[in-house]
Amino acid sequence: MLGLKDISRLWRRWKDSRDASVALDSLLVVPSPHADLADRNRWLVELAYWLRQPSKEEKQSEPAEQVTHPEHAHLRALFKLLNTRPEVKLQVALVLRSVLKDNDALSLLCDTGVATRPNFWGEMSERIRNKFIAPPPNKPELAVLFALGFVSEHDALWVHDLDHDLLSAIHDLIHYKDDQEESSQSHQLFADISEAIHILISYIGAAGLSYSVRSRLRDVSGQHSPFYQLAKLAEVILKDEPRLKDPAYQSSLKEFKVVIDRCYIACDDVYNHLDENGVSVDTVFQVETMRLRLARVELLLKSWLERDNIQNYAHLTADLILTVQGHRSVKRLAEQSFALLSRKVVERSAETGEHYIASTREEYFSILKKSLGGGAVVAGTVYVKFLITNLNLARFFENIFLTFNYAGSFLLIQFANFTLATKQPAMTAPALAQLLDNVQSQEGLNTFVDRAIYLIRSQAASVFGNLAMVVPVAVLIQVAIMFIIGSPSMSAVKAQAMMQTVSPLSGALIFAAFTGVLLWLSSLIAGLIDNWFVLHHMQDVIRYNRRLTMVFGEERAARWSVWWRENIAIVAANVSLGILLVLGPSIMMSLGFSLDVRHVTLSAGSFAAAATALGWKVFLTSGFWLGIVGVLLIGVVNVLVSFSLAFHMALRSRDLPELDRLRLYRALRDRIKGDVRGVILPGKLLK
Repeated sequence: MLGLKDISRLWRRWKDSRDASVALDSLLVVPSPHADLADRNRWLVELAYWLRQPSKEEKQSEPAEQVTHPEHAHLRALFKLLNTRPEVKLQVALVLRSVLKDNDALSLLCDTGVATRPNFWGEMSERIRNKFIAPPPNKPELAVLFALGFVSEHDALWVHDLDHDLLSAIHDLIHYKDDQEESSQSHQLFADISEAIHILISYIGAAGLSYSVRSRLRDVSGQHSPFYQLAKLAEVILKDEPRLKDPAYQSSLKEFKVVIDRCYIACDDVYNHLDENGVSVDTVFQVETMRLRLARVELLLKSWLERDNIQNYAHLTADLILTVQGHRSVKRLAEQSFALLSRKVVERSAETGEHYIASTREEYFSILKKSLGGGAVVAGTVYVKFLITNLNLARFFENIFLTFNYAGSFLLIQFANFTLATKQPAMTAPALAQLLDNVQSQEGLNTFVDRAIYLIRSQAASVFGNLAMVVPVAVLIQVAIMFIIGSPSMSAVKAQAMMQTVSPLSGALIFAAFTGVLLWLSSLIAGLIDNWFVLHHMQDVIRYNRRLTMVFGEERAARWSVWWRENIAIVAANVSLGILLVLGPSIMMSLGFSLDVRHVTLSAGSFAAAATALGWKVFLTSGFWLGIVGVLLIGVVNVLVSFSLAFHMALRSRDLPELDRLRLYRALRDRIKGDVRGVILPGKLLK
């Protein structure tokens, strides 16, 4: 039975094995060229690990003294040693030639780094599998060798920077004492490259002529499509050896490159169409795959045409290494496929968020008045919630009624032109982030800081207005209930427990952060549904629906279609928030996380109702004063979390440099220090 020391030793060996390599003496025991392919491939993989392993002198040297690419020094040392041992050098050459011969190159040239699955989710599952399960070394593909041997982020760089002498030495080693077959091997390499280009172009043509792409191109279809013309031109260019001095060949080559450029322009047209008419993740995935294949065609064609430029092979190999490593990245795939969708969601939220930022004194007091109305509605929502929970219904039906209560209240607040403070941050953050495109200039930076101050002040006004109304209305309703039925709406025990739920000494702040996440998710869901509505032309579906027009008339159907287009995001945001506030804790509970909702306005209303039920003596208890502090902190956490998530998403959609971010934070800090009062209350900044 293994003891703790044995387990610890095995764990250390497991960690050390990640970058461990065998000694050079062991590598010089070269397998036979007729050995199993797995043994030969594994030997080559170990050679790659040995090249990366720093020597004792390099480990002990200062960073300034270290060689830029230790792999280059190791290669030179290996070649020097092989030159002194011709029999080992011949054995190495034979093994290298056998590996190149017995491993298929087309999978490396065509498919490596390019999505091989027909849709995003299929490719996602494939990458997750590849990330955790390495391919077996007996699989006869060069792509497997690259995946097993080139595992360091530094590999592509040192291969790219190989100088002419090292590249010549590698070439000479592969063809050592093999002059008779050198021409045939070179011919096979260029034949593989030519076939890979044809395969890639067939993929590009199929994707470019598919409905999802073709329907989004303007005035480009059929034989006029560049995707249709690629294959014919490739047949002309790759038919024989490159004839770079032939004018007719040069003309075909020039036309081919022009068509490649037109394919890139067509991809941009698809993106523009998606940006205007809704984003489809599958279409974005398809276009991104096309662009990657177009880039691969250009790289392979350059190596095929410029056969005497040995440096091209280093650049091609480096690119293949990068794509092999990128093909294992799930994050990169998600960023490529969702970048346009996230930007579209951000822009939609920004359009809504502009209405919640007060830049003048009139707008500030308008937001304050609207938030008072929102607080009054929420007070009623609190007591409807008490009524539903007191019915002791089954959990399923209770959740349904609570969802209707929240969603109905939020929709009433929205369409009555009132304001709920905590819903604003997820909308206002993208509106603020839209100004990031111009922060490089001083004028743009000042504009951003001004808007940030306006936003903070608007949020403060909304929270203050909500609390200023929800508390007295909740108290009045409780007093009215006590006057009518002679007792409060809850027992003293329940009131004490409810006051405890907002205490900062409980888990209220953690629950408030969780609620902030739900607030942000509701805005994200609203953006996604709005994109779906536009993408599938739902406005036209409603307008021209045969049965709707027959029952209600064309004019009314047209009005409804316009109304839904203008309000689909609003409805989605409020309904999804109601669902999340009710079902979010249940979902987290099923995952083993005991989380609850702490929404500042709802919590303030519940706290006021509970305090009123306990009577005036509640003012003498510490729980009452802790509850007041807790409600205020809940509001701060709600706003900060939802705003931070939305602003971070907006930042990611714009790729702002780190230096500009630091300038933003510094300028905002200086403005707040210079006018602390103006951050909360309308002052000289409001003109």
